[in-house]
Amino acid sequence: MVSVEIERRRQFLLQIAQELDITSEATSDEIVELYLQNPRFSAKFLKQIERTGNINRVLVIGQTGVGKSSLINLMAGEHVAPMSDSAVGCTFDFNVYQVEYNEEMYELIDTIGLNEGSKGTVTHKDALKKLVRFIKQNKRGFNCVIFVMAKGRVFDSFEKNYYLFYKSLLKEDIPALLYVGHCENDVPMSAWLNNSTNVEALASFAFAEKICGTTLEGGYFGDQLKILREETRVKMWSAVMAKMLDTPRKVDADLNMFKQVWNSICDFFGFNKKFLTDQFHAFIAYLKSLGVDDETLEEINSELH
Repeated sequence: MVSVEIERRRQFLLQIAQELDITSEATSDEIVELYLQNPRFSAKFLKQIERTGNINRVLVIGQTGVGKSSLINLMAGEHVAPMSDSAVGCTFDFNVYQVEYNEEMYELIDTIGLNEGSKGTVTHKDALKKLVRFIKQNKRGFNCVIFVMAKGRVFDSFEKNYYLFYKSLLKEDIPALLYVGHCENDVPMSAWLNNSTNVEALASFAFAEKICGTTLEGGYFGDQLKILREETRVKMWSAVMAKMLDTPRKVDADLNMFKQVWNSICDFFGFNKKFLTDQFHAFIAYLKSLGVDDETLEEINSELH
């Protein structure tokens, strides 16, 4: 008889193989090797899978340049996510980083939100492919989501990202946290949250917890920044551990969700390609008339129908 632990491991690795399009002939060791970015996590990863059947998954969302990668590196305690001031990308582009904290394995999913700077450079076809890929490779869902913004005014694009990801895609089913960066000059760092203008600006957002902090390091004030960085890291992980769900909540990739998300993308980028029907086959025909290639249509058909 197969033990519960072995069955949990088998089921999880099967999901990973499907996400990564790994051949069905691959062995468990081969799947683990392809999945893990750092082989030192191998034993801990397998032990957690056999114990719980899951890896904690935290979705991290924000525009390029707001500090998502810096926050992920801070939470990881090492440099795992590349950083670039000139980073560009399309909405729903994402990278997954496996990290360890407090003897638990986590996946931090660094995801690009709606970017004002990418308007006019993103085609509807590329955006659609990114959306399909995001849904396909994140079916395991998420334990919580972190929205990242730099200290300052709450921009319209931040609100649109919140609506797109939290309300339309995640259907407000998982806890949402807010991280506000570049607060190293505030005493205390949470001062931004106490400003009446900011309180009013955030009133319509359902954040389970809000954290102000910094990822800045080095320079003349390096020693002081090191203390503030550690304070930020502890607060972020404390919030994640306190608010996240016990198991990842799966993304309910039904057609209505796809319609809401896609129409939000169209509104933001100005695509005249809205999903105007609730009939799936009519929608496929509509996408085909827009020039979406057969491979993408097949992905949508297999993943969402």
